[in-house]
Amino acid sequence: MSSTDSVLQLPEPPVAMFSAPGHRDTIWSDVKGSVDHSRMIKWTGGVAATHEIGKVSGAAEVRTRSLELHFSWNSGVAEAEAESGKRVWAYKNRPRYGLVLPPGANVEFRIKEKSNYRFLAMEFDPGYLLRAAELQHLSSVEFVETWEHDHPLTWYLAEAIFEECESAVRQGLLYSETAATLLALHVARSLSNQMRPTNLLRRGGLPPVILGRACDYMNSHLGDDISLSELASVCGLSAGHFAFAFKQSTGISPHGWLRRQRIDTAKALLRSPQLSLSYIAGSVGFGNQSAFGVAFRKEMGMTPTAWRRLHWS
Repeated sequence: MSSTDSVLQLPEPPVAMFSAPGHRDTIWSDVKGSVDHSRMIKWTGGVAATHEIGKVSGAAEVRTRSLELHFSWNSGVAEAEAESGKRVWAYKNRPRYGLVLPPGANVEFRIKEKSNYRFLAMEFDPGYLLRAAELQHLSSVEFVETWEHDHPLTWYLAEAIFEECESAVRQGLLYSETAATLLALHVARSLSNQMRPTNLLRRGGLPPVILGRACDYMNSHLGDDISLSELASVCGLSAGHFAFAFKQSTGISPHGWLRRQRIDTAKALLRSPQLSLSYIAGSVGFGNQSAFGVAFRKEMGMTPTAWRRLHWS
């Protein structure tokens, strides 16, 4: 999507500083400029959208309905300010900027000029976030509006989600939702009125029966784009608990375990010369042949073609 010297609308995926339709009210907007492209990943309970911004300027007033996380990486000019309540935050040419907006935030953004920057906007439905953090039993959970958020873990996860959104060889929903869930857990733990150390790490790994159930489910769905919520539900656990406990049990993330099983199955299929690489890629759950090649090389240290040639001789 691109536009030049025109008012930026609110398409799918969300544009620049605006979130996905249905989760935010735009009271008024006069933001003009160009968006080079936008990408989006959705999962049950959330959305992550990335934008490569050419140049924008103007002002808008918005009201959030869900928890929103904003991250920007600036390589050009960045001069803007935002007003929330009676406070004004100004930022100029910072290399990166993080923002956490709780539901019900009312913010006026005033952009003098922003150019050549990357932007990640994330939204979490309140119910999803509370289930992931195992806080759904509480009658009231309030998140802290936070400007200039700069925690290293937050930025590490934001970079991973941004790269997955932008990639032409995506690793899949299990990977992206795991990163988003870990980010949600961090926000719930450190930026809410329930600020306390999570007890997920102290629970240990999964019981053998539950671990077997999870592994059996992944093995029987190698060709599907499995989500973290789906896998956790099969085990009767929250997404956050499952992600931590699975890694403690196996030493690897659910996504990493699934990728290994897919590559092991692909190796067996590669021994059949009549099967094309594109057919094998689809059979074991990769979106395209390029994604399959990247994953195979990461696991085996060589391309599928090289491995097939080696094992034909």
